[in-house]
Amino acid sequence: MPKPTSVPESAMPASSADTAEEPGASTAVAPEPSAVGGAAADGASGDAGPTPVKRRRAWPLWGPLVLLAAVALFAAGFGLRGLTDRAPGTGSVDAGFLRDMSEHHAQAVQMSMLEFSHGADSQTVAVAQDIALSQQRDIGVMHSWLSDWGLEQSTVGEPMRWMGGADGQDSGGQNSGHGGHDMGGTTGGTPVGTDGVRMPGMASTTELAQLASASGRDSDVLFLTLMIRHHRGGIAMAQYATRHAGEDQVRTLAKAMVVVQSREIEQMQADLTRLGAPRA
Repeated sequence: MPKPTSVPESAMPASSADTAEEPGASTAVAPEPSAVGGAAADGASGDAGPTPVKRRRAWPLWGPLVLLAAVALFAAGFGLRGLTDRAPGTGSVDAGFLRDMSEHHAQAVQMSMLEFSHGADSQTVAVAQDIALSQQRDIGVMHSWLSDWGLEQSTVGEPMRWMGGADGQDSGGQNSGHGGHDMGGTTGGTPVGTDGVRMPGMASTTELAQLASASGRDSDVLFLTLMIRHHRGGIAMAQYATRHAGEDQVRTLAKAMVVVQSREIEQMQADLTRLGAPRA
């Protein structure tokens, strides 16, 4: 007789006990994976109601009012700043100092470039280079501020009118001479108003011609001597600006000029001694 064919267990039908259903019972359906958590948490039967929907918190009614108030205060702050932080006027100490110091610096750059071209002492030539670069940078800063204030960058008419006033008296009541700014005796240079000298410490037309024609050690010594006098005049102007300028940035710049040029004077005096020349 032929042997009965074996049937795999997985293919055998389930027992009647497993497949029997009670009359009227519905077939159970496996819940979707996304719904398992909700059903388990609720512990509810198939009669559970719809899942509640989270609502966003409503914007408070006073929210727009706060925003409007912030904008109003911000605008008011700018309005007050415009009333209190007005740009300096054309006749102010700030504007006058920046204009005249720019011209004063320009001559220092000119003198430094002559020494850079004709000098022989490497240390003196290096000093000239430093002065040319730093003072040309200052000129750019000062011109930028004048431009921001809507003011002319060059002095029209007689310079130094911002320093000491028309009566020639400074804030301490001391007479400073020619229009309140002749400090030729203090700087050791040519007096203002003589031989093309427009401001304290500036070299005269004759002295500039001598420097242009000098070379070697003669150029070194003449440059150091003229630049020391030039720095003394610039320091006097900057010291006045530190006391009387209205803008913080102008006073800060003037103070820096006093410090830097004072140190450079010490260096240049030492260079004159090293070169065997008299101190200026």
